[in-house]
Amino acid sequence: MLFAAERLMTSCHLSIDLVIGDVAITQGKSYWACCVDPSSYLVKVGVGLESKLQEWFQVPQDVVSPRYDPDSGHDSGAEDTTVEAPPPYAFLTIGMGKILLSHGSALTSRDPNGCTVPLPPRIGICLDYEQGKVSFYDAVSFRELWECGVDCSGPVCPAFCFIGGGALHLQELVANKQERKVTMGNFAKLD
Repeated sequence: MLFAAERLMTSCHLSIDLVIGDVAITQGKSYWACCVDPSSYLVKVGVGLESKLQEWFQVPQDVVSPRYDPDSGHDSGAEDTTVEAPPPYAFLTIGMGKILLSHGSALTSRDPNGCTVPLPPRIGICLDYEQGKVSFYDAVSFRELWECGVDCSGPVCPAFCFIGGGALHLQELVANKQERKVTMGNFAKLD
């Protein structure tokens, strides 16, 4: 089921709710943590370009289905000449008390297939806006779980996608690098 969640945007009968953070990040490094209820059916935790997240949420689900092929059908090769840009959003998929690790990630895992790891009590998300990179951590041991590129050409927001029901709690105690307490919504901004 977790593998299917990575390409979940098929026409299904589960409710899909997207929650976008109320503060957009436009510079620097930002870190926040959350606790995902291990009994949640499926939760995606991550970040995305504010404009693309809102667009994604408003587009009919059949359009973002893996069965939808945006290829023009012409074999001109024009599609092959585009430079691969970072994706507009990056999500860590969590379900049934486990985290699904994406292929090609340099992660340490007890799973011999390297596909899933147990869900830690807290997940930390660190966005480096200038580098266009997001890292996910076990916020208790500070062990990196996954790192990937993300498009930071505009405001980027924390985002959470709940599929078929779930719960998470954002950490409220927030501090920046200078040890000064800063509260922005429910996440921290590191200068």
